[in-house]
Amino acid sequence: HYYITNNLSMLGDEEEHSEPLEEVLLTEEEALREAVTLRSEEAGVESARSTQVLYFDEEYGKNDVRLIELSPEMLNILKEEKSFVLRGDGGEEAVLCTTNKTYTVRECTTSNSLLLTPELAADIDTSTHTITPRRVASCNFVYYELKLCRAKLDKMREILNRSAYSGEENETKDKGEKVTIEDLLSNIQASEQELKEGLDELGAIEMNGYWRVVEHEYKTSAVSRILTLLEEMNWSWEKVPLIQSCHTLADLQPRFVTELCLRLYGNQVSETEDEVLIKLCEDKICRFYGQYILSSSAGKFNLTEFVEVWQDSLPDGMTADMTYLRGLALVNKSSTPHTISYLAVSDLPIEPARRFAYLFSRQEKWSHDDVIPYLEDLIGPGQTVTALLLKHCRSTTDHKTKLKVYNSKTRS
Repeated sequence: HYYITNNLSMLGDEEEHSEPLEEVLLTEEEALREAVTLRSEEAGVESARSTQVLYFDEEYGKNDVRLIELSPEMLNILKEEKSFVLRGDGGEEAVLCTTNKTYTVRECTTSNSLLLTPELAADIDTSTHTITPRRVASCNFVYYELKLCRAKLDKMREILNRSAYSGEENETKDKGEKVTIEDLLSNIQASEQELKEGLDELGAIEMNGYWRVVEHEYKTSAVSRILTLLEEMNWSWEKVPLIQSCHTLADLQPRFVTELCLRLYGNQVSETEDEVLIKLCEDKICRFYGQYILSSSAGKFNLTEFVEVWQDSLPDGMTADMTYLRGLALVNKSSTPHTISYLAVSDLPIEPARRFAYLFSRQEKWSHDDVIPYLEDLIGPGQTVTALLLKHCRSTTDHKTKLKVYNSKTRS
């Protein structure tokens, strides 16, 4: 039984309402319509011809649904791809991956009540006066927002290095668990496209269904053999015969290693039925030799002497250029004589605070041009190096050079 009483804000049964102004037996729909009409009259607005009334069902309060705020662009992507993947273990911040992009997932709170009403209709029939009950499944104050970020590929290098290839003679040894592409997708916070691009950058290859990298020392020896072969055969580094190189070095290293190294450090320029010609990239070969020399010692080199040794090691026609060592070498021009030492960005901590702490432990003051190569890999979409520097450094002017330099905020 429903009643209209002098308290128009409530609808209920007979026990809940004493002293009714007018006692009329109504159906539930009639009672709802009366309440809506009277409320509209009180507010001085015209009553809607069709009304949807919210009610809380028996399942309310379980909150087993999570809300994610999506931009129109992201909504279209999810509609096209039909699915996405959330990746991250217990110690990682969760990311959402589409087929080609990665997004951080951040929890946000709001003081507004977010009512989840699955049956609420945006387009309703207004030709007749209807009252339609709509259930409220849950009330949320927490939702998640997505922010485009760079793929987190650092762990992939560590995983692949556990089973790195170092020659057939070592394949019978315990090299660590080998991984498939599915294993990598399950452990790396990156989209499938970004992960495959990362594998290419690492020079990884698929061997018998497993993804492997060639051990650094073994690859260094393999490239050195190829460059020695060029000198012995009097071949130009601009036209290296791939098939002949693989055949000639077959007794020293597997054919696939020779081909991998030539394709990593060069580009194919022509192909016939009998041969494929590779042009070595000057920047990559110069960087290879520069890294080889610098990493051979933990100490510092006299800069002038290093450049001389570096140039002498290069194939004829290549020129040692310091720009080739970007993110690989630290040059100290404040010392006399100038020195150079090995500092590879790939070996640095990925967390920004730890990265800066390590950089300032190696050198107290950094110029803008010197520090940039060691920060670029930390910058995600929508971020800038300037913002990173402002957060973790303080800037001063060097009294000798009159140039701006950066030093640690934590040091006095």
